[in-house]
Amino acid sequence: MNSIQFGEGNFIRAFVDYCIQLLNEKTEFNGKVSVVQPIEKGKIEILKNQKGQFHIFIEGIFNNKNIRDIKVISCIDKAINPYKEFESFLELAKDKNLNFVFSNTTEAGIEYNKNDLKSIKPPISFPGKLTIFLYNRFKFFKGDQNKILHIIPCELIESNGEKLKKIILKIALDWNLGRKFYYWINKNKFHNSLVDRIVPGYPKKNLVFYKKQLQFNDELMVTCEPFFLWIIEGGKDLKKKFPVEQIKKIDVRIVKDIGIYKTRKIQILNGSHTIMVSLGIISNIDNVSNFLKNSFLKKILIDTIVNEIILSINHDSMELKKYFNKTLERFENPFIDHKLRAISLNSLSKFKSRIIPSIVSFSKIYNRAPYNLYFILSSFIILYHRRKHFKILDNYSDQFLFDNIKLGDDYVNKILSNKSLWGVDLSKLTKLKECTSVGIKLISDEYDIKKAYSSYIEKIKTL
Repeated sequence: MNSIQFGEGNFIRAFVDYCIQLLNEKTEFNGKVSVVQPIEKGKIEILKNQKGQFHIFIEGIFNNKNIRDIKVISCIDKAINPYKEFESFLELAKDKNLNFVFSNTTEAGIEYNKNDLKSIKPPISFPGKLTIFLYNRFKFFKGDQNKILHIIPCELIESNGEKLKKIILKIALDWNLGRKFYYWINKNKFHNSLVDRIVPGYPKKNLVFYKKQLQFNDELMVTCEPFFLWIIEGGKDLKKKFPVEQIKKIDVRIVKDIGIYKTRKIQILNGSHTIMVSLGIISNIDNVSNFLKNSFLKKILIDTIVNEIILSINHDSMELKKYFNKTLERFENPFIDHKLRAISLNSLSKFKSRIIPSIVSFSKIYNRAPYNLYFILSSFIILYHRRKHFKILDNYSDQFLFDNIKLGDDYVNKILSNKSLWGVDLSKLTKLKECTSVGIKLISDEYDIKKAYSSYIEKIKTL
């Protein structure tokens, strides 16, 4: 069961390669991975020099146990730079035992590039490279439908498999690759997937400690947490070829619909990160670990997730609480220094996708105000307004939308009613305008989140 892997970065090596290594050790999968460098500059030469091998250090708390483990990954068979070895790259398409394509080319990797051409060796984009690869496989096997592939992208974007397929079909039309090839692409299985594992990467601290445990000199060793979750949309055919559900050490599920898994990750795990950014940076807290050491801030986080966000999701609340408890355990991993400023990058779009759905859903379901979420929204508005002071970076268009609303008597209403900012008119939600106005004023006046929150709770009782 061979596979092609587009990407040689820390995450995909500590995730996909780790998974295949376990499959090889625990089942009869016997998988070999051919790694393709998706961009011109990468780590493929180092991977070649190390004969495709590297160490993974698994560190953290898992099921209330301290874990510190090490594994050598040896499932990589070939490492190819298509910018220097284009023909070798195309040769991979002729492998009769090839079954899978995996990718992790960053969120920007699955994008249509109108400048991509068939004549460029290799094409510019990842979808362009995959299209020419599939076309060569199609030609070599003369359109044999038994030589289709399971394509499982790991990029963190909505409907990643479906989006990749649409782009490849468009490129096939652009390049006039023929009706029969277009039909054959549609026979390939493009799976939406959701990946979840924190991978800090190469250990920059305590390097001597790590080097003492190496079996060989390793420039690609990678650290990661014990938690491993991979949700893949698929059916019986995928389960038969990719028996990952047999591996007890990791959580891989092949399901009909990843919907609820995506929702809980975005609104609970990612939502927690955005809450910590909104409250923590204003409180001069630098990372996730220190946020959770602050008993007051930790209590707000837990109360908000359990009593507002979980209640806003249409799913078994006990199951969601278990997921949140596991999330807290991951956040408290002493081996991970997760900076809040790193999480704050592109914070407006993150708030829009992670927190706003919970605010809207809770308000509609219960016809009452989610007071903690309103306070967090107030804090975020203050933080974003003062983002230069806090050195928070965001994309230009979101900054322009926000800054175009000038301070004044109707400032809060203009901010909340701006659909371009939030995707919805928030000013129409129950008591949102009133509560947010109180929250913004108190946070601005107090310069102390704890005092501001205490005063906020007292004042909103009278609204």
